[in-house]
Amino acid sequence: MSATNDAVFHRRNKQIQDAIDGQNLKQALQLIEKRMKKGEDSRFLKAWKAEILYRHADDAHRQRGLAETLDLCKLEPPTTDLDTLEILQETLQKIGGQEDTMRSLWEKAAKAKPQDLEVQLRWFSYAFEADDWKSAQKAAMSLQSNFPKTRKYYFWAVFLSYLVAVDKNSSEAERKLFGTLAYRMASKAADSVPADPGRHTEVVKLLDSQNLGLSSRIVQNDWPFVGEKLSGLENAGMWAEGLSYAKDLLAIPTNESEEKTLQERDDWAVWSLLVHSVQNIKNTETTAEIRKFIDEFIEAVPRSRNAQLARLDLIHWSLKSGSLKSDELMAACQEYLDRNKTKLYCFVDLRKYLSDLDKGPLTEFIQYASRTHGIEGDMKENDPFKDVPAINALKLEYCFLLSADEANATQPKVEDFVSRCLQTFRGAKRPERAPAGSTIESQPSDDLCLLAAMSLLRFSGGWINDKPDQIPDTSLIRAAGILERLLLDSPHNYNALLLLVRIYLRLGAGSLALRTFSKLSVKQLQYETVAHNLFTRLATVHPHSAPPVEGAEYKDFHPQSAFVQALNFYRTADVTTVRNRTNGLEYGSYVNVEGTIDLQRRLKHSICRKMWALDVKRIQRLAGGDNMSRYSDLARETSPVVDQRVFDAFMNCEAPGQPTFEERVRLGPLPKEHWVKSAQLTNQLFDLLKNLAAQKPVSSDFDVPSLDDVLSSDAESEMTAPEMESVKLHLNLLKVTKLLSGSKSVSSEDVDTCLSQLEQWLEFTSKDFALDDAKLSPVMLRTAVFLKPGTPSAPSWKYLHDTFLVLESLKALSFIYTIASRKGSKTAKLPKDRVDKLAGLIGEVYESVRANIRALKSRISEPGMLGSLVDLVLAGGQQLRTELEKTLDMPALELLCGELMESWEESLDGALSVKL
Repeated sequence: MSATNDAVFHRRNKQIQDAIDGQNLKQALQLIEKRMKKGEDSRFLKAWKAEILYRHADDAHRQRGLAETLDLCKLEPPTTDLDTLEILQETLQKIGGQEDTMRSLWEKAAKAKPQDLEVQLRWFSYAFEADDWKSAQKAAMSLQSNFPKTRKYYFWAVFLSYLVAVDKNSSEAERKLFGTLAYRMASKAADSVPADPGRHTEVVKLLDSQNLGLSSRIVQNDWPFVGEKLSGLENAGMWAEGLSYAKDLLAIPTNESEEKTLQERDDWAVWSLLVHSVQNIKNTETTAEIRKFIDEFIEAVPRSRNAQLARLDLIHWSLKSGSLKSDELMAACQEYLDRNKTKLYCFVDLRKYLSDLDKGPLTEFIQYASRTHGIEGDMKENDPFKDVPAINALKLEYCFLLSADEANATQPKVEDFVSRCLQTFRGAKRPERAPAGSTIESQPSDDLCLLAAMSLLRFSGGWINDKPDQIPDTSLIRAAGILERLLLDSPHNYNALLLLVRIYLRLGAGSLALRTFSKLSVKQLQYETVAHNLFTRLATVHPHSAPPVEGAEYKDFHPQSAFVQALNFYRTADVTTVRNRTNGLEYGSYVNVEGTIDLQRRLKHSICRKMWALDVKRIQRLAGGDNMSRYSDLARETSPVVDQRVFDAFMNCEAPGQPTFEERVRLGPLPKEHWVKSAQLTNQLFDLLKNLAAQKPVSSDFDVPSLDDVLSSDAESEMTAPEMESVKLHLNLLKVTKLLSGSKSVSSEDVDTCLSQLEQWLEFTSKDFALDDAKLSPVMLRTAVFLKPGTPSAPSWKYLHDTFLVLESLKALSFIYTIASRKGSKTAKLPKDRVDKLAGLIGEVYESVRANIRALKSRISEPGMLGSLVDLVLAGGQQLRTELEKTLDMPALELLCGELMESWEESLDGALSVKL
């Protein structure tokens, strides 16, 4: 724009901007129109005027602003002034859904001014930051065409062509077109490109070349490029070449320099290629030759774990293919155990190979491991790894004699196993505990307490309640006592803290779970990978705040704040990744840029992000607090989700083929897309009801999904029974809400059916929570914590989960009653007698739930409860009782039991605080 540097022009613009900043849009419009009348009728002012019109609250002004903005975008010749383009871009972004218009706006400007670098770069930046790869690719092609001396623009065009080719939203024709373009640009020497360029072979060829190969001045044998060649050889199926290359890399060193080089090359990627090459060549002579090569390598480099695993892999493969007997595999496993028994990874490494041995040889191997763990060799007395052989032997016993043979995991066997774990733990040499609280790192012997706790959790269901697949509540309390004892010595043990979080959640002790979780110091990406261990179903177990913890952050005891903190991570991560990928592009770090784009995509569509948005709104419904409407758009999103949850922080010693230990301590099935759909339906229901109750305009033009859409046949694999009942009820409520919003598409028969089902649910729920003469109810007998058979003593997670879901549904029903009974409403009416009946049933169920909660709470404070909990932890046969009494810190155990009782009371107080 010609007047850009004019001081008068800037002063006049500042007057308009000041009016906008002061929310005086009328004055801003007057100032613009005054300038336009004086002859300054520029596109810049017209664009600014349209933007101000769209800022207005009333629809008439907004529609004018929209129309004028779109008209300016269509003008010929196209707009090329950068300031005007920026205003039009911002307005179109506010309007939303104008991606094609924005794309066309910049493309036409760039064509009209091909030598205007600023316009070209701004087009590229907007498209790249908006993930519009096709538009960004066009912009990059324009840049490299118009500014050929700037070499990076050429590579931008290559990279963006590649991104379009691998984008799942691209059509097959587009993938082929842009993939071919990227290939041709990346390899200019090619005259033509075959339909399948055999890219893996091409990668190997490139890395073998003189100019760009591994030995070239550019690459200089940089290890990531070696990795690319290894991957290329394997993916291309070049097994003979792969075998030769891997052997060359693993050449046995003859001097100090070669030993140093081998340290980098002794990488599992190299050994993996070696093993896979042998397995695919399938030649007896080659197999024997490589077996000999590996044996010689181990003799020369005895500490190479990768070489030993490669040897086991080949022997295991030979056994599976029928060319070896199991005796040789067992001998190889024994040799591996002898070399690595002082390493904690020994058990994990051996597990997959031992699973193919018959029961006899397997038992013999475990006996061998138990006999040899006492042979200490040259280990020092105070070596923290002195007890690792015993730990590995116990893990093997747990895996193959208990987990793999669950039917014979009797109470005496398990109690004997737990006793030996605790006995070995007590005998382990550990650093002295500091008076002011331990700050030492975790020790190998920590695994012994974890094994003891896991054994009680895993196997006690078989003899306590004849349900081997269910963990008794009493075992949860005993396991908590053992793990809390471990944390006195190793307060930072990640496995123990994470398992304790699950235990406390299952026990319904939400405040203890929150306090324990705070010690994990979850940050950044851990909100995606770790936080789900606390957050999953927390909204229906402990939605309210726990008592403040001294020195803790608000998020450590206030669930709503914890969810907001997690959601803030996703918001800031989105901004950070955009900035990082733009910087990476500028510096030519294309591999990192692609990784950043993928990370951004995974975080944007994360199932955790969507679940936390839905649950933070549920917490607000149940416990009150700040308005969470800022997460409404995220909660409504229907794009496919990406699941990045990991569970490997839990120790797992289960036999191969068995569910992991972590799966057995979950709070119900793992939520996935069905859970998200059902939670979105509930969220939609409450949003509509709140607006109707506040007499805000609500469109009746919304779809009510069918039950099959929300709950398919496999919904029970990711939802609890109360969650499925809840969504069925809310589906009926949504139909009634559609009628109340003025829709004519809901028939009176449908409404009558819905109301009948609502009444049936209320009547059933009233009976479920009704107390008998002994102050017991069906829901209590079904879901409470039992310290003694037949006597509910405290709330489990199932009791709280059931209760909070019922209270949430009662809130929705209460909204329905409020809206339906409002006088003077012009919307469709429900029959008055049905509305009155609903009102009576809602109040009846609500009071029944509250009476139930109070009755259960009174049981927690009964005389002798604390002593019963302590005795429970110390229960068992004489040997186990003795070991527990010697191992556990009795004052700390009493404190734990007292805190558990307090936490139960806090959980029930939270349920009592829910108002309709």
